[in-house]
Amino acid sequence: MRDCIIRSVGWYAPEESISNTELVEVFNTWAESFNTENADAIARGDVAAKPLSSEEFIVSASGIENRHVIDKPGLMDLERMRPRLPHRPKEDLSVQAEFALKSARQALEKANRTAADIDGVIVASSAQQRNFPAVSTEIQAALGMEKGWSFDMTMACASAVYAMQLARDMIRAGTADAILICCPEIMSAINHYRRREVHFIFGDASGAVLLERGDREPGGWEILGTRLENSFSNALRSDFGFLNHTEFEDGDNFEPFVDQDGHRVFRDVIPMASGVGSTLIADLGLKPSDVRRAWLHQANIRIVQMVAKRVLEREPDADAAPIILNKYGNTSSSSVLMTFDMHSADMKAGERGLLCAFGAGYGCGAAVIQKR
Repeated sequence: MRDCIIRSVGWYAPEESISNTELVEVFNTWAESFNTENADAIARGDVAAKPLSSEEFIVSASGIENRHVIDKPGLMDLERMRPRLPHRPKEDLSVQAEFALKSARQALEKANRTAADIDGVIVASSAQQRNFPAVSTEIQAALGMEKGWSFDMTMACASAVYAMQLARDMIRAGTADAILICCPEIMSAINHYRRREVHFIFGDASGAVLLERGDREPGGWEILGTRLENSFSNALRSDFGFLNHTEFEDGDNFEPFVDQDGHRVFRDVIPMASGVGSTLIADLGLKPSDVRRAWLHQANIRIVQMVAKRVLEREPDADAAPIILNKYGNTSSSSVLMTFDMHSADMKAGERGLLCAFGAGYGCGAAVIQKR
């Protein structure tokens, strides 16, 4: 069976960013206004007062200091507090496809590849802009691919690693030679910026990774093994979907945005993610000391550090478990690719690392890779 390698990674984050200071100012202004307008109902106990946020709370809860977003003015508008992305005609490239292409073209350029070198495109992200036609098929056309296939899939923040296992299996089996995985995450469109528990978490970013058969040319990272695991949970949920318009009438107070029980997620995900990573390392006949670095989904600084400590069985310093969420926030499935690309150039041939992503579902995916 053929080897499968990571040939290249591309990523893109919007130029605009929002600091904790800016985010807290907008949220607290809105919350104070709400509490003033509803003072009587709050006093009677009919309405719950909105708690205020703070920079200290955000950093303590997440480690996030900044996030990049696709539309800052919409999020900073007190009357809106969500992105403003005008509808595009069917003839125009969709917003998500355009976002994906920024990282996809970078990945191809870094690998010195063209659309003619790709057999398939997978869009793997927390949500797709529409049900059909597939966003991946739109990307395929925009790249100028004259042959091949494409499909969309989702497993929330773990989507990139799930797609990598699918692509690896195809390449090793000989049904494809090269597959481009795109992870365009416009999380600011899903997040709820009037919920204190989540208003600070997400940023927007797009990641892409090109997987190829290993005998095309030297270099790259061989994927030694992968492992996926799921366990159903409602602790982290978004109810956006095609049935929404059938479930609720006009005027209903329906908010399908991201909602989470942060404490429960923390409690559940750490043993699950560390178990998946540790089991994969052991199944490959390796020891934690054989793995130099863990590139983990940037969900929360405490989760990253605790998963890394358990999997690597040592204190996770900056070399063992690099952190980027302080600058970019949680960018869902793209974050593991971004972290890998920013913190892998210094590794030597033969050194190994662990890619591990986890999120709503729950779903967890891990891959052990080795530099060639």
